[in-house]
Amino acid sequence: MRSTDLEGWAEDFSYDYYRRLLETLRTTFELRTLSEYRSDRSPDDRVAFVRHDVDVCLERAVEMAELEYELGVRSTYMVLPDTPLYDLEEERDLLHLIHEFGHEIALHCDLSGVGPDEPVGDDGLTPSERRRIDGAKRCLEELGIDPVDSVSFHRPSERVLEGPRTIDGMVNAYNPELLSAYVSDSSGRWREGDPLESIVANASADRLQVLTHPVWWGETHEPPLERFAAVADRFDASDPRTYEELVSIYAPYGERIDADRVLA
Repeated sequence: MRSTDLEGWAEDFSYDYYRRLLETLRTTFELRTLSEYRSDRSPDDRVAFVRHDVDVCLERAVEMAELEYELGVRSTYMVLPDTPLYDLEEERDLLHLIHEFGHEIALHCDLSGVGPDEPVGDDGLTPSERRRIDGAKRCLEELGIDPVDSVSFHRPSERVLEGPRTIDGMVNAYNPELLSAYVSDSSGRWREGDPLESIVANASADRLQVLTHPVWWGETHEPPLERFAAVADRFDASDPRTYEELVSIYAPYGERIDADRVLA
């Protein structure tokens, strides 16, 4: 994916705009964590689930969690137990701080490269993928995050997007019921357009999932590449695993690194 291939709305990633987004949500929806999702609720209940996939930086997640706490909002923070970009064991204090703000800590699990040639079960997962999920869940529990009640997938495959309502006892953020009305800032772009307009357009939905990635947000607006680079430049991109992870999250950053290497 080249930077020119990215489409969508990216005009304001400031915390002030995020506050407006939450207030707009609250005019129509009751805000809940993913673990509070119930498939048997009344269709007259309009519920929004605010979810954050923490792909890059726990410090940015803490900033967003504190902002939400000040507004009386509880949301779900999905964290990766195995990533070259942060270490949950070393940064467990940040993880527990998010939890102390009243938010749900949940599992963000990377299934890439796991059991691609194995048979797929009724839940859409292979045996190796189920073992990966179970192991990642136990990693979070060992850090004092118990229970772990929700899961989302890092770079999900099409197969995973058709998954069941729950996986290993956890609410699956990618089950079809939670994707029927869905807006996301993936790759630093709201593909559905201005999210405030998208929320209004979905006002008749009985459930709406809003996904953000804390790495894109800050006190003032910055374009996605500059915002991402402000965090990513701290890492050693000469390490192959780190480079691959950064580029997989935001391909334009890889273009910039590669261009700098050529010029050097």
